Amino acid sequence: MTERTTNGVAGAAAALALTACSIAAPFSTTPFGLSNGARLPVQSGAATGYRMLYAFGQDGKADDGRTPLAGLAALGGALYGTTAYGGTTTSACTIGCGSLFRVSRAGSELVLHRFKSGAADGASPLAELLVVGGTLYGTTSAGGGARACSGGCGTVFASDDRGKTRVLHRFAGGSEGAQPSAGVVALNGVLYGTTTYGGRSTPCLMGCGTVFRLNADGTNAKVIYAFKGGADGAQPAGALLSIGGALYGTTAYGGGSTPFCSTGCGTIFRIEPDGTGEAVLHRFAYGPRNADGAYPAAGLAVLAGVLYGTTSSGGLGGGTVFSMPASSKRERTIHVFLPNTNDGVHPAARLVAVNGALYGTTRDGGTRGRGTIFSISATGRERVLYSFAGKPDGATPRAQLSALAGTLYGTSATGGATGGGTVFAFTP
Repeated sequence: MTERTTNGVAGAAAALALTACSIAAPFSTTPFGLSNGARLPVQSGAATGYRMLYAFGQDGKADDGRTPLAGLAALGGALYGTTAYGGTTTSACTIGCGSLFRVSRAGSELVLHRFKSGAADGASPLAELLVVGGTLYGTTSAGGGARACSGGCGTVFASDDRGKTRVLHRFAGGSEGAQPSAGVVALNGVLYGTTTYGGRSTPCLMGCGTVFRLNADGTNAKVIYAFKGGADGAQPAGALLSIGGALYGTTAYGGGSTPFCSTGCGTIFRIEPDGTGEAVLHRFAYGPRNADGAYPAAGLAVLAGVLYGTTSSGGLGGGTVFSMPASSKRERTIHVFLPNTNDGVHPAARLVAVNGALYGTTRDGGTRGRGTIFSISATGRERVLYSFAGKPDGATPRAQLSALAGTLYGTSATGGATGGGTVFAFTP
C-alpha cells in the first residue's frame, strides 16, 4: 500500500497509486473454485450507440484539462466535470493542477476554472461533482496549502455554472483528514465525504482515512469518524451513499487479510450522520478458495433496496460486481470479470442504475484491452456494450457513467487525439 508520495500533486498521485496498488498483486492468482454465487457468462453487445464527444487537448489547446478521472454532473442541460491534470502549470503541478470544465451534449467544451494549488486553491480533483440548488460541489486531492502533505492535503470547493469557484474547506492532514479521492454527498442540507488518508496514524503511516461533514457554506467542518485499519477498514476511496438517513460506503483496504490481500481486501460499512454506529457490513475475503471481490475503489449504487458495487480485483483477478441488501449483511458476488477474454477487467467506478439495469465501466479489458462499457442485471447477467480502442478513441475509463435524457455520458482517462482523455456518450 502506498503511504507517501513526493511529487508536487501529492493527493492525485496518492489516489492513483492506491488504485494501481489495489489491482497489482492478484493478477496471477486464481482461486481453486468459484464461490459466493458468481456468474461467468458474458454476452457481446453492439457498439452502435457510442460516440466520442470531445478529446482533451484537441485543436492545440495547450491549457486545456488532461486526464479526467471523474464522472460528469448534469446542470441546465449541460455536463460538468473535472480533470486531474492539465490547465495551469505551477512549481507544485508540473503537468498542471487540473481543471473544471463544461461540455455540451453536442461536444462543445469550455474550461471554467484552472486550479492553481498553493495556499488558496486546490489541485488535482479526482471525484465527481455534486449538484445542489444550481451549485457544483467537489473535492481536490491536493492543494489547500497544508504542509502536512507534500503538495497540500486537499480541499472541498463550490462553483457556479460559470466557474466562479471558492474553497469551502482546506484539509490539514493528521487527525483532520487528508487527500479526499471521492466527492461529497448531501444529507439534510449537510455535505458528507471521506478522505483517503489522515485520521488514525496506527496502523496506517499516513492515517487510515476519515468520514467528514461540513455545512454547504463551509462552516462546522469536522471529522466524524476515523478508520482504525485492520478489521475496521482503511483508505476509503469511493463516495458515500445516503439511504434511509444513514451513510454507506467502502474502504479499499482493511477488513481481513488473506493470502491474496496482506493489507486486507476492503470493506463495506455503514455509519450514522453524527458519526456513531459505524459498522462493517462485509469484509471482502478474496483468497485461494474464495472468489469474493477485493479492493473496492468505488462507491455503492442502490436499486430496489439492494446495494451494488464493484471491486477492482478479486474473483479470478479481474474484479467483480457484488450485491448486498441494505437491510442485511448478505454480500453476494454476482459477476466475475474474466481476464484474457473479451470481457472487461478492473472496474474502478461506481455503477449507475437506469430503467432497472446497472451500467458501468472497466479500466482495462475488452476486445482491445483499453477498457469497456458494460451493463449488468440485478441477477448478474453481464453484457459488454463497447470496447474502447485507444487513440484517437478513448481508453482506460475510471469514472462512473451519468444518465441524462436516455443517454449515458462518461469520461476516459486517456486516449483521444493527444492521449489526454475524452468525453463520450453512449445510448443503450
